[in-house]
Amino acid sequence: MEGIYFYSFFWIIWMIATFFMKKTRQRTMLAAIALITIILSSVSLYIGSFCVTLSFLFLFFLSCYFTAKQTRRKLLYLVIAALTIAFAYTSFQLLVLFDPVWIWMDRTWMLAGMLFIICFLFYENIQSRLVCLIIGSCQGEILYSIISKRVAFSYIIGSFSFLDTISISAFCLLIWTLFEQIAVYVDGKKQIRGTRQP
Repeated sequence: MEGIYFYSFFWIIWMIATFFMKKTRQRTMLAAIALITIILSSVSLYIGSFCVTLSFLFLFFLSCYFTAKQTRRKLLYLVIAALTIAFAYTSFQLLVLFDPVWIWMDRTWMLAGMLFIICFLFYENIQSRLVCLIIGSCQGEILYSIISKRVAFSYIIGSFSFLDTISISAFCLLIWTLFEQIAVYVDGKKQIRGTRQP
């Protein structure tokens, strides 16, 4: 069922932010983002001849807001990374459309895995990875919808399939970051124990 990964991921994010994080501005913002995205996921509107979900627009403009805070050098790097993700996203979707024989497993997981690897290669911190993932995937979704429109194929921009892909990729990035932090913590404990030995 499309949307199950999206709802599961964002509800988990909302619950963690609401019940387990300290009461800070970041915690409130994270909970609000998760809840607003869930609420807007079932609402869509027409922009010209394109049907767009409001959750897509919300995530896209939110990522643009964080992108605008970057310095000029970091912004250029982010543009390159986001365009790489956008072209990879569009190429994969076109491959599924015109030559699906190459898709040997669930296409949502394959696409999410590819986006995860690209974000992982471009950035080291989780915030930059998530912003790059969202803005690049949104651009790829827009480009794919334009191409689909030219071949007379109706497509909803920001559908549950897109949200599932984003959610899986973001979940993988968060899990990887958690493992990195655990490894750093364990390594720090070992160094402290080593210095205490005579």
